[in-house]
Amino acid sequence: MDRRSLPFALVLVLTLLLSGSDAHAQSAETQQRVAEAAAVVRTMSTDPQVSVLIQQAKGLLIVPHFIKAALIFGTQTGPALMLVQRNGRWSDPAFYRARSGSFGAQIGAAKGALVMILTSDKAVEAFTVKAPNWSVNVGAGLTAASYSKNMHPAGSRSDVVIWSDSQGLFGGAAVGATRIASDERANQEYYEHPDVTSQQILSGLVANPYSNKLREVLAIQRASK
Repeated sequence: MDRRSLPFALVLVLTLLLSGSDAHAQSAETQQRVAEAAAVVRTMSTDPQVSVLIQQAKGLLIVPHFIKAALIFGTQTGPALMLVQRNGRWSDPAFYRARSGSFGAQIGAAKGALVMILTSDKAVEAFTVKAPNWSVNVGAGLTAASYSKNMHPAGSRSDVVIWSDSQGLFGGAAVGATRIASDERANQEYYEHPDVTSQQILSGLVANPYSNKLREVLAIQRASK
């Protein structure tokens, strides 16, 4: 080998090693998001009423770590994933990012898990048809209600029921400003497919065996029905 070509060869080898390491780290990150979502579902299932909502749900949008920072203008953000249930079987997760904002006198910060329980086909359609961007607001034609153990039965019939393990994390005012955007990079990394879309994932056209960890937790909800 020409000595002059050695530096180039070394650079090429180092580039391949670094890119491989980066891909592994990114794959581990998406797998961690799936594992964290499974942990959130386990927490939710300790409440019998929530467990029933999950059993009957058309879909779930799970945000394991939803961060709220507020002063005058409040912002909430967090990585999310979405699954739909068809004929008693849950799909693989599609990755999203949730973000919302609201004005008003609000001081403080909070962090916790957030789950949007989609109870109607119309709510699921908003993801599968109107993706990659989706919003919970009046213009979307969806009704939404925050979950509480004492919520009125009509609330559980809303298109979207919002559950959180942290009080004050997600108030009714913020619901109207929430935007959900497809996390295309995470989807591509998790499914190892450069052109995969959220619609394809939720339709069952692609799969990742690691998703079974989350599906198994959701299957327990149906088995206990």
